[in-house]
Amino acid sequence: MEKHDVVIIGGGHNGLIVAAYLAKAKVDVCVVELQDMVGGCVITRELTLPGFKHDPAGAIHMMIQANPMLHQDELGLKATYGLEYISPDIPAAIVFSDDTALVIYKDIQKMYESIKQFSTKDADAYLRFCEYLKKITAPVGVGMFAAPPRFGAMMSFLDSSAEGREYIRLILSSVQDVAGEWFESEHMRAAFGRWASEEMIGPREKGTGLYASGWPLFHTWGLTMPVGGSGALSEALAACIRDHGGTIKLNSAVEKVVVENGIATGVILKGGDQIGAKKAVVSNVNVKQLFLQMLSDREIPSGFQDNVRKLKASSFAPLVQAIALNEAPDFKAGGDVNKAPFVEVSPFTEELLRLYDDYSYGVPNAGMPIMGISTVVDPTRAPAGKHTLYLYHFEPYHLRDGGAAAWDEVKEKVADEVLETARRHCTNLDSSNILGRWIGSPLDYERINPALVEGDIGHIGSFLNQSFGNRPLPGWGQYKTPIQNLYMCGASTHPGVGITGGGRATARVVMEDLGIDFKKVIAK
Repeated sequence: MEKHDVVIIGGGHNGLIVAAYLAKAKVDVCVVELQDMVGGCVITRELTLPGFKHDPAGAIHMMIQANPMLHQDELGLKATYGLEYISPDIPAAIVFSDDTALVIYKDIQKMYESIKQFSTKDADAYLRFCEYLKKITAPVGVGMFAAPPRFGAMMSFLDSSAEGREYIRLILSSVQDVAGEWFESEHMRAAFGRWASEEMIGPREKGTGLYASGWPLFHTWGLTMPVGGSGALSEALAACIRDHGGTIKLNSAVEKVVVENGIATGVILKGGDQIGAKKAVVSNVNVKQLFLQMLSDREIPSGFQDNVRKLKASSFAPLVQAIALNEAPDFKAGGDVNKAPFVEVSPFTEELLRLYDDYSYGVPNAGMPIMGISTVVDPTRAPAGKHTLYLYHFEPYHLRDGGAAAWDEVKEKVADEVLETARRHCTNLDSSNILGRWIGSPLDYERINPALVEGDIGHIGSFLNQSFGNRPLPGWGQYKTPIQNLYMCGASTHPGVGITGGGRATARVVMEDLGIDFKKVIAK
């Protein structure tokens, strides 16, 4: 039987991060990945035509820029393995129903002028809002890349100061509440609701106030993206792992975690092969996969699986189109909108909220696409002079008519409607500009990547009761599990959905249990 010190289930970016830190510490690691390439949701593929590089899932690398893994280049991903990021001065824009647009600038004074077209009062309020957020989020910001405290302990700590109590009020509010408190214009209120919903929860959900706190990041890290595609991060991590003696097994599906006397000792692959783990097993798959499929109830404390079953998926899932273009979209809004690599289309508040209501009833819609045109800042992603379009839309996983299975029948129709919405805001998205097209429904995403249970790119919803130290479950938010030597990383754990590099925190916990000095490892 093949044996390693640590076996990691799933080669998504967080699993790769855990493996890279351990490999650098001279731990014998083995990453076992289902797909034919590493990266999970952080990959780049030629989905349409040769030479057109598309990101079928994660595309924005904002939060991970503050992670010491990249900020301090602890693994040498930039210096040694060639990872390079672009942070454009005009990262994004929000185009409204009437083709007016809020252009988002990295320069906060330019952002001020962009907001001022709608309301001078809102422009002034935005500057105050960013300062307010910096003040009240400071106590928790440093903890985004470490194991979170228990939720009750965190709340008790926050309740001990005025700033902390204000942060509690913020995170118990909805993002729509927050927008209403700070801004008077329909444009800013709609923009806040539309942007925050990228966390895959509707803006009226109490607890989403937390996701209004990301706006200052536009003016620090910006909407960064790797040169060559999102998968460049995963490829650099894989090179780091192999360079330090780690093993990566592709096209290898884990069916079961081996538990002996309450201790995780390895995994069994589909087909029966077993890989032993002398020191630890780290799961990068969905918490429901791990505890409901890869382990039996005999190996887990009574009631634990019931609690896992109660975990709620996000409010909606992605419908994604990868499109090869002859030329970049020309937006009717014009100006700097055409320079932005990410453009969200947003109705005004009442219509916007009704669209989110549709999802709760299983009704698809096509009213608010996001359009990623990375090639306007990174021409390496397409043949000379050509462009790619990442056309993303929220949809319900469970359709009212026919359930999830009905996506196979309706995905092209819904995708066509989304494309038509995008066309209404551009002058040149007719069929003559489209060279190739790929469509992925919420059901397709679950099929391609079984960790995306119910098509959920965050594994489980980022509701407040499933966040911080409550993620994935209260009492189990520190990357450990009820089974000795079995750990978790990835979107099922803090900080949750998105490209955050949260696997670094898991690596620190595993190293501590193995008696390895993390600071000495990163100092090498």
